[in-house]
Amino acid sequence: MMVKRSIGKQIARLDPLADHCEIVRLIVCDGFLWDFNRSLELALFRTFASPSISGLLARTGEFTRNGQKRYDDTSLLMLQLLRYGYDSARGVAALQRINRTHAYFSISNDDYLFVLSTFMLDPLDWIARFGWRELTAAEQQALFIFWRNVGQRMGIREIPASLEEMRRCSAAYVRTHFQFSDSNREVSAATFGIVESWLPGLLRRFVRPVSAVLLDEPTRNAVQLPAPGRLLSLTVPLLLKLRARLWALWRRPGEPAWPEGQRTYPQGYQVGDLAPEPVLARERGAEQVGTSQAQSIRE
Repeated sequence: MMVKRSIGKQIARLDPLADHCEIVRLIVCDGFLWDFNRSLELALFRTFASPSISGLLARTGEFTRNGQKRYDDTSLLMLQLLRYGYDSARGVAALQRINRTHAYFSISNDDYLFVLSTFMLDPLDWIARFGWRELTAAEQQALFIFWRNVGQRMGIREIPASLEEMRRCSAAYVRTHFQFSDSNREVSAATFGIVESWLPGLLRRFVRPVSAVLLDEPTRNAVQLPAPGRLLSLTVPLLLKLRARLWALWRRPGEPAWPEGQRTYPQGYQVGDLAPEPVLARERGAEQVGTSQAQSIRE
């Protein structure tokens, strides 16, 4: 039991303002990697309820043509930040990759801000419901500061100054932007297809009903996902809470087995490769032009 308490003691000695990157890493190492992965998957899915976001994703076609790569790229970029910190060499490379990719598209500050809010709030809400322990106020503050600073490095403007303000901002976006569109349905269906491909045939039929339990009503309505049945609405939360109780007893704190995107990158990856294929093609084309121009100058 002394080993299991040690990470919590390390976190308690740290300052949320000065040490937020280390606190966030230690939270993940304290048995929360699975929770972060599941909550960030739901966070990503919730963004599909906004037609301005889903419309952009549908126009690129990446979720339908290269859905697994798109999923892995997003996951791996987020994990670079969580694992190494946003000012580490790998964190800086991940943010540069994110910013270069986004520069090819026209994205409103409101959309950026909402996506950032899901990265802040959805893990907190998931852990409050299904985590093996509650996060302390200091841990929650560290997570907020972490993602706020990430957002600033992405050039996002008018980031709220507190978690409470961020919740109000996120709720206002949901009220004004969440509505059905064909692009919502297209991108969400492609994403469900990715998750279903991970499972044996008999389990695939549960992906959408279980997701309906875990997603909020405005998201379900905006992607036309039917409301869950009463049985699943009761059993899914109970099973997740049972998992948390068992995990509290049997977890092994310490450095977790961080995902490495093996489905897309079985031989490993470079952070610079974590981008949609059209973006990578443009960058390769620009590099070739630059190389040709340099050769012409030398000649």
